[in-house]
Amino acid sequence: MSGRRSIAVVVQRYGPDVGGGAEHQAALLADLLARDAHVTVLTTCAIDYRTWADHYPPGPQRVEGIDVIRFPVPVPRDPDAFDALSPRAFSTPEDLELGMRWMHAQGPVAPGLLEHLRDAGDRYDAVVFVTYLYATTVLGMPLVRDRAILVPELHDEPPARLRVFDRVFADARAIVFNTPEERDFAIGRFGVSRDRAVVAGVGVDTPPAVDPGEFARAWGLQRPYALCVGRLDPSKGTDALIEHHRAYRTARPDGADLVLMGKGPLALPEEPWLIPTGFVSDAVKHEAIAGAAAVVVPSPYESLSLVQLDAWSHGRPTLANAATPVLVGQSRRSGGGLWYRDSDEYAVMLDMLVRNPALAGAIGRQGRRSVLAAHTWDRVRDIWASALERVTGGAS
Repeated sequence: MSGRRSIAVVVQRYGPDVGGGAEHQAALLADLLARDAHVTVLTTCAIDYRTWADHYPPGPQRVEGIDVIRFPVPVPRDPDAFDALSPRAFSTPEDLELGMRWMHAQGPVAPGLLEHLRDAGDRYDAVVFVTYLYATTVLGMPLVRDRAILVPELHDEPPARLRVFDRVFADARAIVFNTPEERDFAIGRFGVSRDRAVVAGVGVDTPPAVDPGEFARAWGLQRPYALCVGRLDPSKGTDALIEHHRAYRTARPDGADLVLMGKGPLALPEEPWLIPTGFVSDAVKHEAIAGAAAVVVPSPYESLSLVQLDAWSHGRPTLANAATPVLVGQSRRSGGGLWYRDSDEYAVMLDMLVRNPALAGAIGRQGRRSVLAAHTWDRVRDIWASALERVTGGAS
């Protein structure tokens, strides 16, 4: 193929209105690869991962300067049936037939996307699959295994034990990880050879200059606040975070408030110290981060925390769930954050940051120095160039 490389990025959902860390990383990756290649995103018409119901129109379109082709999902997910099947699949992870039934129940199964890969996959020099978890990857990768790159977004969770995913990690020509902890887990679980494994992560843009006090003024906050950004979901640790913060405020009635920025299925209690904002603009998000006493990352499952990187880019300290090796590893390497294992540790760590602004600022500045050194887009671009060279054999 002459001219610039042609690269497809396959991801389950895509678009500026789509929430989700993996989907956001897919958009960042598409923008990065488009600097040196022609990029086409292959995705579904869905906006809601819980149903995969068609939301966007099918067919080709341009989304923020990237070519996107959307495919319908004829059979949306039945959440009740999927939830009933999951415990059975997780209890017998060696059962391939049950694992594949679980995969089809989870979805999204988009026959048009699979047909496109089968019939037109050879028009792409490389096909990048973002997340190992969904049917777009499990069913799509075998159709283009000779040119497949996997960005697994992997962490130690029940689905990762299913044998149905063994083939995904075996078929990929190269696997690009976000952190060393993610790579090491894949080596231990799937036997990934180190010559196929590279750690790239993501770059971090220079944050906008914002007034750190604007968010508190706009929302009428009178106390310091801890900020959590992301989907409000038990799988993201939001319910546990609320209970940790309740115990903290019971012991420290004059302590910090908790701001939850995002949406999700979790029903929130009404508490004077709990401020849910729903979705907000990027500008408001950056204002909230810049003014936070600490940015809390409560998720028990992460392959990379973009929220941590955003917090450190503003020089703000983070407080992370110690159950996640990735979060602890990022915090240690950067020096930009602390971590907690239970309510007592959460209260001690948060209280220390709230009552010692100078210490919190020093920790946040360490995180900023780490981001500036280790998370430049030029560095990530060079790593991806090497991965593409391996898969395409220099095709350009």
